[in-house]
Amino acid sequence: MTTNKTLGSTLIIIGTTIGAGVLALPLATAGLGFYYAVILMIMLWILMCYTALLTLEVNLAFPRGSSFSSMAKATLGTPGKIIATAAMLILFYALTAAYITGGSQLITENLHIHFQHAEKISALIFTIILGGFVFWSTRAVDYANRILFTIKIIAFIAMLALLIGHVDLQRLEPQPTAQLFILAAAPIVFTSFGFHGSIPSIVNYVGISPKKLRKVLIIGSMVPLILYIIFELTTLGTIPRTGPHSLAALTAQGSSVGQFIHALSLWVHSPVITALVNIFSDIAVTTSFLGVTLGLFDFIADATKRHNNKTGRLQSALMTFIPPLVFALFYPKGFIIALGYAAIALAVLAVLLPVLMVRKVRVLPDLSSPYKVKGSVLILTIVFLAGLLIIALQIASAFNLLPVFH
Repeated sequence: MTTNKTLGSTLIIIGTTIGAGVLALPLATAGLGFYYAVILMIMLWILMCYTALLTLEVNLAFPRGSSFSSMAKATLGTPGKIIATAAMLILFYALTAAYITGGSQLITENLHIHFQHAEKISALIFTIILGGFVFWSTRAVDYANRILFTIKIIAFIAMLALLIGHVDLQRLEPQPTAQLFILAAAPIVFTSFGFHGSIPSIVNYVGISPKKLRKVLIIGSMVPLILYIIFELTTLGTIPRTGPHSLAALTAQGSSVGQFIHALSLWVHSPVITALVNIFSDIAVTTSFLGVTLGLFDFIADATKRHNNKTGRLQSALMTFIPPLVFALFYPKGFIIALGYAAIALAVLAVLLPVLMVRKVRVLPDLSSPYKVKGSVLILTIVFLAGLLIIALQIASAFNLLPVFH
């Protein structure tokens, strides 16, 4: 039974990590080229895996079932709880906005709708239909999400296996200007390794078993890293860097997910691969949207004390969907932009707070964890500074202060 829980928890980490954000990786790293992109991904995976273990250390110092915000309050006081709550809310809203824009782009591309305001209308339809499921039945969405998660991973692996044969190794060669674009790509790549919000649930499910939990977090985050590298290999090796329908053309047009999938389909000339790409993309956006909005819906309902009846759920739904929908209507090509802002909130939740909390856990006399991550105060300081750097890079990117590939 414990083995099943360990395997199940590992799959939850993998499924949570590999979401719609994976579609942004080739667009965000287009200027880097394959080799620099791999180096950046490995560095950020090490950072995120380490902070996941820090979060585990903190979590094991508290009773099973403790939430992130309750741990923040116990270690950092009310300010810690407020920061954790605000960061969680910003992360949820930013990701929801990203998935609405991504979903609207997929609708317009799949149905070949290109009239004026098509993406805005698609965003509205996408939100009303899927948001309606969240409003109507949380349990049904949960079960549907589990099934779709499985299909998503199978489609992703099958897609990668077939795309390998279309790779042109010359397209993977590093370019002289590649290093210029590392800073701008870092926040997007960083966001693709976010799963830390699910750690308290994993601990509650598996139980107080540090060795097994450590294995779950390391393997669960390493599998996405490997699949991301293969995805980068297949996409950057298939779509040319410059020219018509190239990576440069895509970024110049605003890094649309729909246009990226269309360009990939043009270069592979395979109905099967095109179908798999569309299946993965559609399900990835759908499951990511449902998973995040379920969390946001429950978070808002709990915070505002809404009743679990039709009136209360409608109020929670309006607070859940209207803010990100407004963003999507004003920035219909804002998929990458929204993921970038999610990086700021994720850096707070997954890097800054775990470092601060673990330092408190190690010195407070009434707290003791059965698991301690190796690393001196110097290492924790470096990790904390890395989190601040991610935030600074995203702010700089928002003000167009970093070189952008196009």
